Amino acid sequence: MVPTEIKDRLARSFEQMRITRILDDTTLKNCSNEIARVLLDADFPESLVAEFEGQIQTVIDTNEASEEKCNLIYKTILEELSTILDPRKLLGYGKNESIVMFIGLQGSEKSYTCARYARYHMTMGFKPALVCADTFAIDAFDLLKKASKDKVPVYRSRKRDPAKIASGGIAKLRKHNRDFIVVDTTSRHTECFALLVEMRRLANAVKPDLVIFVIDGSVGKDAFEQARAFRESFPAGVAIVTKINTYPKSFGALAAVAAAECPMIYSTKGEKGEEFKVFEAESFVRQLMPNQDHEREDNTPEFAYTLRKMHAYFSKACQGKVVLSGPRPLVDIPTMKLYIQIMDNMTSEELEKSEISKERMVHLAEQSNVDVIQVVGMMTVYKRKAKAWLEIEERMGKLNSIYNKWYLQK
Repeated sequence: MVPTEIKDRLARSFEQMRITRILDDTTLKNCSNEIARVLLDADFPESLVAEFEGQIQTVIDTNEASEEKCNLIYKTILEELSTILDPRKLLGYGKNESIVMFIGLQGSEKSYTCARYARYHMTMGFKPALVCADTFAIDAFDLLKKASKDKVPVYRSRKRDPAKIASGGIAKLRKHNRDFIVVDTTSRHTECFALLVEMRRLANAVKPDLVIFVIDGSVGKDAFEQARAFRESFPAGVAIVTKINTYPKSFGALAAVAAAECPMIYSTKGEKGEEFKVFEAESFVRQLMPNQDHEREDNTPEFAYTLRKMHAYFSKACQGKVVLSGPRPLVDIPTMKLYIQIMDNMTSEELEKSEISKERMVHLAEQSNVDVIQVVGMMTVYKRKAKAWLEIEERMGKLNSIYNKWYLQK
């Protein structure tokens, strides 16, 4: 659940500090400036970036240029980004909710997130159900059915009053022993004030245990005003920022929501599928930052060909940054995009492994909306590429050995 482009740019900045021969203040300053540009490009508020740069400059000014200073800068960046992204508000989320109401502006992926949220609670042992109280979108009911993969029942009504639909749906579903009810609301609003006025009236009728505001991550720092207005209307509510992996500006949206002191939850990929958790800033930032000691979390050799490397290569190829040579490339561009979609649903640990269990393949197929055979195909391609990579490494090792013997005999 991290913006890949931002992660790659941060990694390059730290790598530059690590490999440079002369680690002077100018090099450190250039790297910190690049990190600041990453934040600005991610639509971070300028005031937060200026404060962030000031903290880094203090580290540069008060310490001698050395590898230790590089580590201090890393630690400072980790702490500052964690502080910026921390809503600083305790949240008793996930305790006793049985009725949850989702709200959001047009284009925020509210209904899709709503259905995924219900599916997640089914894996937690609940008997969830959805109530379609969106009387604006013609295909609202069909969208919920599709997004829930027909695993969660969806209630709908021909009535035109959302409050009556929601109240009637909740009453009927409770009679059918549904213990976790998620209400999807209108998607017609494009302006936050009008949305919140209508949602307050609806909440008075529905009386939800929790209200979740789905915020479009592509709006960047403009999410601040939305989050602040939502928090004033629903002090006990929480926000979900969508499109995290799609738009770099979503990183700025997270910072904006945190600056409004609005608690957040987020979706992540777990071993058993999608999970919704309380947003923890430091954990999120650590996923963005490169490993400080540049060691792998497992025992995979540094030269090994991992799924992460295949993901990076496919991403560059799809962007036209790699020329696909040969009469018939092993994988064409559409297939690369499909495999990227699958790998985006894998955990960080899985991307560093060379094997995936059959059970996990089934879960990956469900998460990625693809057939299991396509996941199997991806792993087959990966193993072929990993084998070729290993053969190249072995040949390079033999050539180096021959060269070293020749050099010593000179």
